[in-house]
Amino acid sequence: MDWRRLADIVRIRIRALLRRTASDAEARDEIAFHLAMHTQANIRNGMTPSEAEHEARRLLGSPTRIVEDLHDLKALPFVDALWQDLRHALRILKKSPGFAAAAVLTLALGIGANTAIFSILNAVILRPLEYPRAAQLMKIVTVFPGTGDFWVSAPEYLEFKHWTHAFSSVGAYVPFEANLAAQDRPRRVRAMFASGDLFRTLGVNAELGRGWFGADEERPGSARVTILSHELWQSAFGGDHNIVGKTVDVDGVRRTVVGVMPPRFDIADLRAQLWQPLVILPNANRGSHNLSLIGRLANGVTLDGARAETENLLVNWRSMAFDATTLAAGPTPENSLHSPDNKNHRIGIYPLQGRVVGNAVTTVWVLQGAVVLVLLIACANLSTLLLSRAETRRKEFAVRSALGAARGRLLGQAMIEGCVLSTIGAAVGIGVAVAGLRAMLAAYPDVLPRSAGVSIDVTVLVFTALVALSTGVVFGIAPLVHVSGDLNGPLKDSGARAGSGRHSVRRGLVAAEIALAVTLVVGAGLLLRTVNNLSRVDAGFNRANLVTFGVSLPNAPYPNIPDRHTFHQRLTQQLAATPGVLSVALVYGLPPSREIDSNTVTIEGFEGRENGSWNTIDYFQAASAGYVETMGIPVLQGRAFTPSDVAQPVALVNQTMARSIWPGQSPIGRRLRQCCNPAAPWTTIVGVVGDVKQGGVDKTIGTELYFSADRIAPNTMNVVMRTTLTSAALAPAIQRIVHALDATLPVIKLQAMDEVFDDAIARPRLIAQLLIIFATLALVLAAIGTYGVLSYMVSERRREIGIRMTLGATRTAVMRMVVTQGLRTTLVGLVAGIAMTLALDQVLSTLLFGVTPTDPLTLASVVGLIATIAAAACAVPGHAATRLNPIIALREE
Repeated sequence: MDWRRLADIVRIRIRALLRRTASDAEARDEIAFHLAMHTQANIRNGMTPSEAEHEARRLLGSPTRIVEDLHDLKALPFVDALWQDLRHALRILKKSPGFAAAAVLTLALGIGANTAIFSILNAVILRPLEYPRAAQLMKIVTVFPGTGDFWVSAPEYLEFKHWTHAFSSVGAYVPFEANLAAQDRPRRVRAMFASGDLFRTLGVNAELGRGWFGADEERPGSARVTILSHELWQSAFGGDHNIVGKTVDVDGVRRTVVGVMPPRFDIADLRAQLWQPLVILPNANRGSHNLSLIGRLANGVTLDGARAETENLLVNWRSMAFDATTLAAGPTPENSLHSPDNKNHRIGIYPLQGRVVGNAVTTVWVLQGAVVLVLLIACANLSTLLLSRAETRRKEFAVRSALGAARGRLLGQAMIEGCVLSTIGAAVGIGVAVAGLRAMLAAYPDVLPRSAGVSIDVTVLVFTALVALSTGVVFGIAPLVHVSGDLNGPLKDSGARAGSGRHSVRRGLVAAEIALAVTLVVGAGLLLRTVNNLSRVDAGFNRANLVTFGVSLPNAPYPNIPDRHTFHQRLTQQLAATPGVLSVALVYGLPPSREIDSNTVTIEGFEGRENGSWNTIDYFQAASAGYVETMGIPVLQGRAFTPSDVAQPVALVNQTMARSIWPGQSPIGRRLRQCCNPAAPWTTIVGVVGDVKQGGVDKTIGTELYFSADRIAPNTMNVVMRTTLTSAALAPAIQRIVHALDATLPVIKLQAMDEVFDDAIARPRLIAQLLIIFATLALVLAAIGTYGVLSYMVSERRREIGIRMTLGATRTAVMRMVVTQGLRTTLVGLVAGIAMTLALDQVLSTLLFGVTPTDPLTLASVVGLIATIAAAACAVPGHAATRLNPIIALREE
């Protein structure tokens, strides 16, 4: 093969392909140019002019044959036909700008909504965690009866890491929050104590420096080091590339930065911004469960294999733990209660991704299902529009068929038209998706797990392209198939009208739109009632006119209880003196939504549980004097805390704890103390207060034990103020007071208690708002579809209506005929929609609170709403029908 001749022919044909209008003369000029070039090359190689030209012609071949090949090629028949169909589709759409705009807008909304929600589905559920071999990562938890997943104690972590062979490495972490003295201002940042094994388990390298802690840095009194997140490095330190080796102030302690992690690095979706070494003290308390564990399965080990090994460990765990080489504390009865076994103190192993995503899976899939319904409604709506449009083009199809156009060519052209529309709609829809995602993530940044990774990436674009292509093909070919039964009819009778079968198809599409809209509107109504029920839940306190913020005192400058107590006193006194502030108090855990704080206590004389010496309390609380009065929590028995309680250990219990431990008795005067510590002082119960929601407004109330914050002075406290002012009005005074007391302390989450409450129900509120948007769009599309079909049917039945009116039919009768026809279609859609909703009973029930999926009020309201909208959509073409002049209608026919 002569590669030079082949290359020249390819170049000629490519140019001809790009310039379809080139004439034969231009092609021959191109061939002559290449012939002259080859001839000159042959002359330079020593040939005579005649020999050189002869050899060049022999290599290139006959110019006439090349031109004929170009005619045969003609840029490939398939490509040429595709190009013609594309140009034809654009011309057709240009002639119908109103139709094109309506179709593109409908598709943009449907495809845009699907793109936005699929990007969430992809980021939250489908995309693997951003670690090497993420499927090997497991969450390891303690499982107690009735509590589900729970933390692991330090001895349990060390023992499990030492005994397991199923895991190649196991790391531990404890999330917390810290004060960071950044360059611009004090910051409150999310932080994490992490073992060195944790970073090795995850397998992610640092962007700068090192991304792990050494064993010597995990010992008490070791070097004070920290690792920063990429985002904190950028925002607080300006992306200083020399940050490694410098010191930063974390909670009043100078720590050396040893590394910066890569962008978007996170652990268990906790959004930590800096990490410090996890220091485990010798003889750690087995009853103190505060560690979260992540393990990486060894190569070749499955989840079932790891669980089987753990079951074997649980059988003998206590006996192995009492070996002096692994448990320095010795086999005391208290330690026995806090050692894992295969009954009441199990070890659970679960895929990390499943635990990170949690119950958001149902939420995201429900949203994805909702937008799929919106897209189906949009396609049904557009299909009715295209069916009507196809009827007006029956003669065009018939003429083209009579002139020799094959059915396949007509079908291909219809598909191209549909794909052009859907492609434009998808392009606009991507813009809608980007804007919608930005608005949603700005309003609800932390509602969904892994939301930081939500983006329109390649996977999402491929999904959008597939949706656009499939919808374009479907509603592109459907109208042609619908009208292609007899393409010769329009040539025989230009006035032929669509038969009843075609009307049935349109009515079926409208009924389908209504059915899908019913499902969406019912779902939106149920979620709206859920949010309303949640917002009206009695959380056990009066949240009106309450403002709150947090303050955290670092251990280094405030190492002692008296130091912290003095600061708290000065803070509350100055705040109480602020105009507009009625009362001030402090509390450790801010209701109504905080993590469970379960632990055990020894209760004097209580014999209701195993071995009669302990009991598990769901929530431990520390509150100052005046707290229950400021919050509006009722005192049911005894008294609340007073300033004098700083001198002796006293406690309050909530009503649930009093009922569960001392049913029918008064707990006043009863005593309890910290479990597993016989040296701990007895604490006397002095009051019973009303139940307060702690674990979420939709959760059941657990047992709660209050200690006096004036006596124990925790480092981190929430300030609550009963006030006549807003949080914004109080902000300057609060900032000034805190800064005057300690300029290194940030004011944490200053907000009204109503905002705290709203944050507690943010996820159901987000779902409800999105479903309301989708349902509104569905209602509008369904109404437009009903109106469009009836309007078209009225226009087709002008002659019939004219005859009826000529024979004496009243305008009321004509109106009734049109409206009745539309309401019959609506009724079919309503029945089908209610049936679909009932079929989704189990899925919806997981998202609801205080209402059932079959709630009669919601169903009746939705039926009434859609029937009213449908009646209005039917009334407009019905009214138009009554305005027909029968003489003109008959004359037109």
